Amino acid sequence: MFTELYLNTTNPKTTLLQMMQQNIGSIMISVLFHTFVYAAAANIASHIFTGKYLSVGINTKLLAILLFIMFFGYIGRYYHVQDVYNAYGRNMEKTRNHLDRLYIGWIFIG
Repeated sequence: MFTELYLNTTNPKTTLLQMMQQNIGSIMISVLFHTFVYAAAANIASHIFTGKYLSVGINTKLLAILLFIMFFGYIGRYYHVQDVYNAYGRNMEKTRNHLDRLYIGWIFIG
């Protein structure tokens, strides 16, 4: 579902401004989708372990924090990709292999 966004946001040959301009719509959809999923998971976990859902105040803070982390995570990812790209001597193939292994590993851990 977000494969194209992943590939576009992990392309080290684009600038941060280009990456954001070309993908802002997809980034916002991804941020909203994942924020909703994580907030729902936190509420389900709370209900399972305590028998009640999180309060409105806690949910509001949780949503604000998740939106912040999710959005600025794309900027952090951009700088991480640039560091990996430079560490491999600007070798695109090694960079792509490294990033694919890294993010696939995080997906299975998550």
